[in-house]
Amino acid sequence: MAEHWFSKDPKEQLAGKTAIIMGGGSGIGKATAELFAAAGANLMITGVPEQICLDTAAELREGGANAIGMLCDGTKPEQVEAMINKTIEEFGGIDILVSTAGITLPRMNSIEVTEADWDKIFSVNLKANFFLCTAVARVMKDNPDGGKMVVISSQRGISSMENIAPYCITKAAVMGMVRSLAIDFAPFGIQVNGIAPGYVMTPMVEQVFANNPAQQEYVYGRTPSKVKMGSLEEMAEAIYFLCSPVTTYTTGQTLILDGGWSIQ
Repeated sequence: MAEHWFSKDPKEQLAGKTAIIMGGGSGIGKATAELFAAAGANLMITGVPEQICLDTAAELREGGANAIGMLCDGTKPEQVEAMINKTIEEFGGIDILVSTAGITLPRMNSIEVTEADWDKIFSVNLKANFFLCTAVARVMKDNPDGGKMVVISSQRGISSMENIAPYCITKAAVMGMVRSLAIDFAPFGIQVNGIAPGYVMTPMVEQVFANNPAQQEYVYGRTPSKVKMGSLEEMAEAIYFLCSPVTTYTTGQTLILDGGWSIQ
């Protein structure tokens, strides 16, 4: 009987693979980095601010991982290029890209949104992710086995909410981007997928609830699942599945992990 992938030592499941994790210094990105490190991957922890990327990489190295940290503002092409070049210089290539990069705006009705607000959130949530993916794809396309990409969207790309229209629109656009890039990158053996988390206790969500306790009460009451908040670990495990060697036939998909919110 052939050896099943899951029968491998956990430390060997991503051995020899190199992953860039944009936004890997905190939240879902950090949880994913920890999981990938345990599976033996080489890691570039990048994003903003720089210090949390450096700190996370140092923590991973203390645990025996091959990890480096580096500043990279995805809206600045020169920083993206430098980060990709450093990854290749350090590890010899790129096999996996995970991007958790994204921002929100202060809650406001759409009639109050300025062009500057619109440009800011689209620049980070959509434009930066698109050009990060295409830049990495130019490297991955020469890999014998292609590569794997996962871009984080949001349940808000499916189910809108009042006073956060630009955020909802960008996240819906990210889902469309995943589908389109999956088609364009398929000839190179590159799979592109996403996850759309509901409410997960990340630093960003903690701040939302701190500013508006009634929002937390509403979320708990609105979520069908007995478990009212997603965990960082569950999000990371979903990303890991999409980046694992066992996943070869799945592309252009966004996994919705929202406690049943979107099925109501």
